Amino acid sequence: MSIDLELGLREAMRGATEPLTAGPDLAQAARERFRRRRRNRRAVLGAAMAVLVAVFSTGLVVARSGSDAVEIRPAGPSPAVTSPSPAPITDPLGLLSTRDVGGVDITWLPAGVVPGRGARSGWGEKQARTSRFDYPGAVDGQRGFVAVTTEWNPELTFDEVEIRMRAQQRRFERVTVRGRPALLTHQNDPALLTQLDVKEVFSLVWIEQDGLCLEVAARAPATESDIRRVADGLVVGSPPRTDPADDRAIRAVVAQAFSTTTPPDRVLAAVENGADLASGLALYRSQHPGLARTLRVAVNVVDAVVMVPGRAGATITLTFTDPTVRMPDALGGPEGPTTRDTMVMLVRTGKGWQVGRDSFCALLQGVCPAG
Repeated sequence: MSIDLELGLREAMRGATEPLTAGPDLAQAARERFRRRRRNRRAVLGAAMAVLVAVFSTGLVVARSGSDAVEIRPAGPSPAVTSPSPAPITDPLGLLSTRDVGGVDITWLPAGVVPGRGARSGWGEKQARTSRFDYPGAVDGQRGFVAVTTEWNPELTFDEVEIRMRAQQRRFERVTVRGRPALLTHQNDPALLTQLDVKEVFSLVWIEQDGLCLEVAARAPATESDIRRVADGLVVGSPPRTDPADDRAIRAVVAQAFSTTTPPDRVLAAVENGADLASGLALYRSQHPGLARTLRVAVNVVDAVVMVPGRAGATITLTFTDPTVRMPDALGGPEGPTTRDTMVMLVRTGKGWQVGRDSFCALLQGVCPAG
């Protein structure tokens, strides 16, 4: 996953950078480079949101068109559930949906539904998560379900939600949910368009409060009355946040992994399975002495809630002066400092948080064995 993310980010940012070269308009060029760096950092965050998506076979993507999205922190104890609780289901990997959907609690579900696999995506303060609950068995080859999606996005407005529905070719009418303007939408499930007897997916979509869009979607045997009751029972808490202790630990381990003053064994202790990279790191530093002296790293944003448990991401800025290093998608000229805004993946191991080996190797190409 780390390699795919690195490649995705690289592709998303390709063409956004260019070197700064000396010339008669050097001052103006320097100002332009500063503006490009600011845009590029935003591009990294945007690319992260576009690429950093962990989907657990939902069979349905609800209320999103390439937007942002989520992980979960319990919003507090749920009120008493008024529908029968499903029988306990073994879920050792933690992939099944829960009644806590990105800080919003589900307090009512139709009788008989069981947890299905959900989805989460996004970055930083733009996050979304879906919890899906399936009806056992299938009718006419189709399984009914109820799904709740929460999207924390401070920039999203109700008008933009309506634009999304049109882009997704949904039919909709304006209604009211929880005293707020909403859309009742209908759309054939794209996964079933090849079948003759297609049951529609229908949903309620609304802005619950500034920065929070909610959607309750379903397919028969669930009814519109069911999704309205699910919607009315939602209890809104706080958006998911990276734990401050994780934030501090991740920032520290990233600084350690890219330090030029820390002993090599300590550098590699910050890298997942890094112990066997000692000779490669020593050779790399000898081949690029400028980088070995001048490399600096700044951690910009840490996100440890969107991904699966034990995984995190951090956007970083690397700065160094070494004309022998060719780092893709980096800003800088042969005579001056080079900077690169990028992202690294992190893994929680028995030793705590460590920089993912694939991310480390992709940035310092030549340290790790080929293949």
